[in-house]
Amino acid sequence: MASLRWTLLLAVGLLALVLRLVYIWQISHAPFFDLRLGDAEAYHQWALRIANGDWLGEGVFYQAPLYPYFLAAVYKVFGDGAAMVRFIQAVIGAGSCMLLAAAGMALFGKYGAVAGALLAIYPPAIFLDGLLDKSTLVSFFTAALLCLLSARHARFRTFPAGVVLGLLSLTRENALLIAVPVLLWFLMAARDSPSDDSHWMRRTLTWRAAAAFLGGCLLVLLPVGARNYAVGGEFHLTTSQFGPNFYIGNHAGARGLYDPLVPGRGNAADERGDAVRLAEEASGRTLSPDEVSSFWTARALEFIRTQPGAWLGQLARKLALTYNAIEIADTESEDVYAEWSSLLRALAPVSFGVIFCLAAFGVCMTADAWRRLWFLYAIALTYTLSIIIFYVFARYRFPLVPVLILFAAGGIAAWRETSARPLRRWAFVALVIAGGLTYLPLENTRIDRISHYVNIANAFLGDPQKRDQAAAFYDKALRESPQSPAAHFGMGTLLAQMRRPQDAVVHYRTAVAGWPDNADIRLNFATALAEVGDIQGALAQLDAASALRPNDPTAPLIAGKLRLTQALSINPNDQNARNELERVNKLLSGTNK
Repeated sequence: MASLRWTLLLAVGLLALVLRLVYIWQISHAPFFDLRLGDAEAYHQWALRIANGDWLGEGVFYQAPLYPYFLAAVYKVFGDGAAMVRFIQAVIGAGSCMLLAAAGMALFGKYGAVAGALLAIYPPAIFLDGLLDKSTLVSFFTAALLCLLSARHARFRTFPAGVVLGLLSLTRENALLIAVPVLLWFLMAARDSPSDDSHWMRRTLTWRAAAAFLGGCLLVLLPVGARNYAVGGEFHLTTSQFGPNFYIGNHAGARGLYDPLVPGRGNAADERGDAVRLAEEASGRTLSPDEVSSFWTARALEFIRTQPGAWLGQLARKLALTYNAIEIADTESEDVYAEWSSLLRALAPVSFGVIFCLAAFGVCMTADAWRRLWFLYAIALTYTLSIIIFYVFARYRFPLVPVLILFAAGGIAAWRETSARPLRRWAFVALVIAGGLTYLPLENTRIDRISHYVNIANAFLGDPQKRDQAAAFYDKALRESPQSPAAHFGMGTLLAQMRRPQDAVVHYRTAVAGWPDNADIRLNFATALAEVGDIQGALAQLDAASALRPNDPTAPLIAGKLRLTQALSINPNDQNARNELERVNKLLSGTNK
């Protein structure tokens, strides 16, 4: 039996590794293979600072810290090439599949290895393992935790489970809530120890289980809390971004998805800066990271208190999105990568919707074993709650997938072991109902693909040698969505860089019409209008930008520069205007740093 177990585990691991390496080879031909977009760029820069000796950094952590430290270790040994990072993550991803296969076999026998095989061929898992993002570590620690909990003598693995959960929480902060059902699972396992143990022994085992689990978790998290206190002056076990994220998912008009606090400013640096700036402007004073988080938390709670019906509607929508078949992308879309990978396209039928339907089938087929499997229900429920109190992304919900896959594997194993027709009939009913729910048309993923095209093009903007590639991706976005404000904004910026302000004005005008509350578009539009001689139009755009950002001096300074330049064109000998223009230029130079 042991040899069969290891044969199945190695087969799953080999399958997963081969598929991930083939995928990496295929996307290596994509022009964006070496690009780091969004959070990936932030993690890359952070990792470079760590690798260069800045191990503590500055301030309280705002983003989960484990992945940049992992990257820093990779950079120190292998260099900072994107290909090597993707390769190492492919190996880790294969390990995740083996761990999930081990969990499946511990719960359901040899057919439980199907769990690892499903994760191996699951396209979003392959995609996420290939991203320059922390999702690979999230998947690995989730699978490792499930493997430890599924073991026959799980109560002897409380300490390592605590360590793993701590590490998982340093990659996905909301995972810390899983500590509640996991702790209950260990306490129940210790309480239900063999009947020949005395009552005193059972109580001792119970408390030891709790202490070992919490000790393992705190062993990982306390040093992070101590570092935050020493460097940032506040004690946080993970990060200080609860408040802004909570507000983004819970305010009037929230869609259940990520919408930045300031339109058009969704990257990591802007998100943190805007959260602090807006909170301090509203409060009228400098705020600490904890005070910034409390400010946004209070605003979200005020919305919940005053509009409970709207909030409950948002929760219902986020719950539906969490279990919907679509993959809601963040910065990078699986669909765009699939354009360069025939493997992803071939495996596309193995979607989240299919996994969810198989999981519903498995829940019914394994219903009589609920006492042995209730920890899976509890983890799925807890993690679902941890998602819907914020907002939904495909990679945020991914820790649910291994749990669903275990249920799917359990259903397949139970199908082979039972011939009870009523049970099978109800399992198929559950599968059909799940299919009807998961395939509801809630969002259009074409928007994610367009956003990814624009993100790629924006990354090429800064390199004069890659302007043709930037134009090509803006064109792809505009073919998909001819009125896309982001694509028109980017194309206008590209044309402005190419000294074609007249053409840029056309794109900026469309961008402003579709995105009127974006101050950056209006600033660029004003500059292009000024270059073609439309000073009054430029001043109108600058006034609108000032209204959108009343505390930002950029628009008034540019307006002042235009008026002074206009005055000097009439009277070149006006020394006061010349001196003032020199002062304004210096101030503008300072705002652009």
